[in-house]
Amino acid sequence: MAVKTITITEDAYDTMKSMKKPDESFSELFLRIGKKPLQIKDIIGILKQTPEEAAEFKRRVHEIHEELGKGMERRIEDVRARFKRYHRASE
Repeated sequence: MAVKTITITEDAYDTMKSMKKPDESFSELFLRIGKKPLQIKDIIGILKQTPEEAAEFKRRVHEIHEELGKGMERRIEDVRARFKRYHRASE
């Protein structure tokens, strides 16, 4: 098994350490959190945010939500267009 060394800030280390279960290695932690999307409940209490940082975090969450919505709209339009082409071809 290959081993990689990564460099992270102390804040990032402290955050990851607080997410780690007592009997879990950091590798196991990374694999665990990489398998499922994080939910807000997973990170509550980890971030010690100033009001400005909290506002920025909220802004970014809304921005990501909008981006995902636009992506979904594009996929829906693509499916509709393909359905129309298929429907026309089968007539």
